[in-house]
Amino acid sequence: MKNLDLPQLLEAETKRPPKIVIVGRANVGKSTLFNRLSQSRRAIVGNKEGITVDRQEILVEDTPINKPFALVDTGGVGGSLEDHFLGDEIEAAAEHAIENADLILFVADGSVGLHSEDEKVALWLRKRLPRKRSVPVWAMINKCDRKDFDMSSFYSLGFDKFFDISCEHNVGFSDFWEDLSQAKFALEELNEESPDVMEQSRADARILVLGRPNMGKSSLINKLTGIQAHVVSNVAGTTRDITTSMISYQGYDWNLHDTAGLRRPGRRERQVEWVAGEKIKKMAKKSDIALILMDSSEGVTDMDQSICGFAMDAGLSMALLYNKWDLVEGAEDPEQKAWNFQRTEDLKTDFLQWVPRLKISAKTGMGLNQILPTVRKLAEARNQRIQTSTLNKVFEEKIQNREHPGVDGALRVKFYYLSQVATNPPEFIMFTNVDANRIHFSFRRYIINVLRDEFGFEGCPLKIHFKKR
Repeated sequence: MKNLDLPQLLEAETKRPPKIVIVGRANVGKSTLFNRLSQSRRAIVGNKEGITVDRQEILVEDTPINKPFALVDTGGVGGSLEDHFLGDEIEAAAEHAIENADLILFVADGSVGLHSEDEKVALWLRKRLPRKRSVPVWAMINKCDRKDFDMSSFYSLGFDKFFDISCEHNVGFSDFWEDLSQAKFALEELNEESPDVMEQSRADARILVLGRPNMGKSSLINKLTGIQAHVVSNVAGTTRDITTSMISYQGYDWNLHDTAGLRRPGRRERQVEWVAGEKIKKMAKKSDIALILMDSSEGVTDMDQSICGFAMDAGLSMALLYNKWDLVEGAEDPEQKAWNFQRTEDLKTDFLQWVPRLKISAKTGMGLNQILPTVRKLAEARNQRIQTSTLNKVFEEKIQNREHPGVDGALRVKFYYLSQVATNPPEFIMFTNVDANRIHFSFRRYIINVLRDEFGFEGCPLKIHFKKR
């Protein structure tokens, strides 16, 4: 295939935009560069080594060159992985990203000069570059604002281009953007959809996968997508960044967001886990559905209950996934184990009677075929709109003449009509003759139960507002 310049490349009939992959040894500023180029704070950064474990990919659409590209952040590779308990998994994720790259940004720390680890990573990278097509490697020498910055030693690596930059202070990027706009890449034609994942605005729903550490969230997403895209380990806290996978099902496009395990504030590692928790809160505001994983062998815990409350407060539709059910069935006394789980479930999730529950095993595949149909039901219920005539027929039969608890001054509460004002999630407004704060909570709950009985709204939180006419 002939070389194409970037504008031609982006207009070509390919199945994906150019993919730019960031690699380098640990703690040289890869995630900071990722955030700078994507104009986001998606990647968690810090001075501690090994914060980035999973590969993270995002579609960058608003760029100085006015053309989109996919940007991929990877974990630190090289000698540091030899002692890392997830070394093989981190390296495999980075290798997979390199195989599909159209441009590689090799990041190094210019404040320490050429490090022996940089040379090892460069050698590691050359052995893994695609052989069937030419993939340029640009060296991004970071921290050029430091007094001890030395770029000259890096030329011996022999890469295609070198840029002295400061990711933290946004220095030196004008030359990079200019060269990127004029770059020529040999992008291979793709005959089918690329299996790699990226954030896409066209997805019909954003699905947040929540749970405590080591609940099997990453394993579940790998099973659903059929791609080993997320690093999986028995060690709690493997996932730190929010990573995104895309899945299509019966005409729907869904983004699956893998999240860090949530723990109580007193047990969190201050820097990384606090930042991860804040990112989950922000993502929850943009999401539609929460799949909440729990460990069936442990039962439903107080923290599981808190996570459910968090999802409900965020207005997310929910499904409870009781993972590791194979450990319940394989226990010495499975009936007793199942009874113990049922007891904690009744105690901790009584306020979620309207939420579907599935018994699954991400390890064996048990029950996974039920998840996507359930997600479809949740998405449809969340966008359901009831005709005003149908709604008010139910209102006249079951709500209008229902006796309301007395209010101050013995004023009789009257209700006039009910209307749906929004979807995703569904919101209703009811006109009455008293102020909203005088409506008893039990009556509000009664109306919501009526709406669920009549129209379903499975797994979907309902909002109802009262307005004095």
